[in-house]
Parts: sequence; C-alpha cells; structure tokens
Amino acid sequence: MKEDKNNINKWLKFLDPENLKGNLMFSSLYIASFEAFKDYVVDEVKFFFNTGFSEGEITFSEEYITKVKALDKSILKATLLWLKDLEAIDEKDIEVFDELRQYRNKLSHELMTLLFEGLPQELPEKFAQLIALRVKIEKWWIMNIEIPTNPDSDESPEVKEEDIMTSSQIFNQLIFDMLSGDEKKASYYQNEFKKKFETK
Repeated sequence: MKEDKNNINKWLKFLDPENLKGNLMFSSLYIASFEAFKDYVVDEVKFFFNTGFSEGEITFSEEYITKVKALDKSILKATLLWLKDLEAIDEKDIEVFDELRQYRNKLSHELMTLLFEGLPQELPEKFAQLIALRVKIEKWWIMNIEIPTNPDSDESPEVKEEDIMTSSQIFNQLIFDMLSGDEKKASYYQNEFKKKFETK
C-alpha cells in the first residue's frame, strides 16, 4: 500500500503543470549552463593562443599544443588543468567539475525518469557550484589576463576582484529575475528594452 501511495504522489506531482514546467525549466537551465561553461573555458583559452588564420583555418601558437592540449586527450580537461597550473582554479575545483558533469549527463540521459521520480534534491546546490566555478574563472581571467594585457590599464584606476561583475553573473541574474514569481521583476527587462527602442 505504501508503494502504491508513493506512486500516486509521484503521478500527482508529474501531472501538476506548474511542477512539470518548473522541473523542465530548471533541468534545461542546468544543462544549457553546463554547455555554456564548457564553451567559455575552451574558447577563451583558444583565443588567448590564437595567432590568426591560415588557409581559411584558425591557427594557434606552438605553446597551445605543448602547454594546453598535451595535458589531456580531452581538450576541456586539458584546459582546466592548464588553468590549475596557473592557479586560476585548484584540484578541488576540478573534482567539483567532474561531479557537475555527472549531473549534466544524468539529466540529459534520464530526464523523463527524473521528471517522474523527481529531480535530485541537491541539484540547486550543484547549479550554484557551476555558476560559482565559472565566475571564479571569469574573474581570474579579467584580473590576470585582460587587465594586464590592456594597453590602457596603466591609466585606469586600480580594479579589485570583488568590484568585478562578470557577464555570466549579469546574465544569470537576468534569467532568475525573469523566471521569478514576481511579475514586476519578471517583465522589467522586456519593458525597459521596449522603452529604449520605442523612443528611437
């Protein structure tokens, strides 16, 4: 009887439109954010070692091959290891990433089952870890790569890491506001966007 009751409760939750939409949105947001994280990490480092074009293809310096790609057969893992060597992240961060990847795979391959059984309770925590890891890398990149290589940085006031608001922080705040139950907050960005272009 207890098992029957549990199944009934699962069906009731699954058939609740708001619950289903919420689970779909959150799982999709996690998967999309994970893929965006992978692209950001790999592409940012690739661009750093980019030397131009040759015969229609992007070319990279020899250092990219010897110092990055040589670290692992997976270009993503190799890039993370390169960032660890530069102390942008540490071994714990790589372990966290491996856990986050497992959750991404679970959501991708078992989504229908999870929508019925219920999403993992720790998923919000994992999502927060994913965002925090990206922000950590973004801030390190700004402080150690972008600012030092900017020819105008000597004339700019000193920048502190805690004062930096990264693009992913802004984008995620925008998404969370839009998905919030607060109608005023959810529609704020669209209304402001319309105002800006309707006045032109």
